[in-house]
Amino acid sequence: MENLTDRVTTKEAARILGVTDGRVRQMILNGQLPAKRFGRALTLSRSDVESMRGRKAGRPKKGRSARLVVENKHRKPRPKSLDEIIAESNITPWTDADFERAAEIGRGLFDGFAEQVRKWRDQDEILEAERWARLKL
Repeated sequence: MENLTDRVTTKEAARILGVTDGRVRQMILNGQLPAKRFGRALTLSRSDVESMRGRKAGRPKKGRSARLVVENKHRKPRPKSLDEIIAESNITPWTDADFERAAEIGRGLFDGFAEQVRKWRDQDEILEAERWARLKL
C-alpha cells in the first residue's frame, strides 16, 4: 500500500500551487494531475503537485479555449463507462460471492416493512368499507 505521507489532499495541493481547490479538481478532471480516492477524499502525489508548481496552473488566457479539439471541431469528451471508471479507481469489482452475500443480507431487510404496509392496506380497506356503509345509510 502506498504511503499516505506522500499524498496530499486537493486543498493542500491548491495551497502549494497557489490556486483554488476547484481549479485543482478541474485539473484532475482534465487529466493534468493524476489523483486517487482515499475514502471520500481525492488525494494526489506530492511529487506530481510539486512538479506542477513551476507550470502555469491558472485559467487559460482569454480567447484560448481549454475545450477538446478533434478534427477542427469543438466536441465534448466522451463520458466514461462504468468499467473505465472502475478500472481507473482503486475499487475492485464485485465477485459472484459478493452478490450472493448482498442478496442474503437483503432477504430479510424489508420483511418487517412489508408486513406494516399490509396492515396499513387492511386498515385502509376497513375504513373505506365503513365510509361506504355510512354513505349508504
